[in-house]
Amino acid sequence: MILLKPQATNRFTIIPREYVTTAFMTIRDDSTNNTKEHTLGLLNISISNDSYKIQNLILNLVEGHFYDLTLYSDAEKTKLIYKDRIFCTIQELNQLENQYYKINKDQYTTYDGNNNDYIVIWEKETKRDNL
Repeated sequence: MILLKPQATNRFTIIPREYVTTAFMTIRDDSTNNTKEHTLGLLNISISNDSYKIQNLILNLVEGHFYDLTLYSDAEKTKLIYKDRIFCTIQELNQLENQYYKINKDQYTTYDGNNNDYIVIWEKETKRDNL
């Protein structure tokens, strides 16, 4: 899963099945079923440490939407080299500082009171007469 922000350009790193200098990418919006196609070349792909850094793309993603990302090595789109999901969010994420995505962020407030008092109600036992 790749998490991106809804901004004009995004960049992300992937590890494809095959390393090529030209790739063909499709991004399908799960909500609207619209597909956008991109041709990636030397301006968009940089290879380092056995991974692709894909950059300088205008994706125009919508916040809260899921996308299917598919990367092909040929223009006919028969040789699949990478497949993943994208989720677009405006939340600040930093796993090193334990800032993870929260699905209900700002939807409700939590009670932060430190009152742990509770009341125990005991019911008095009654003995039945043996008949």
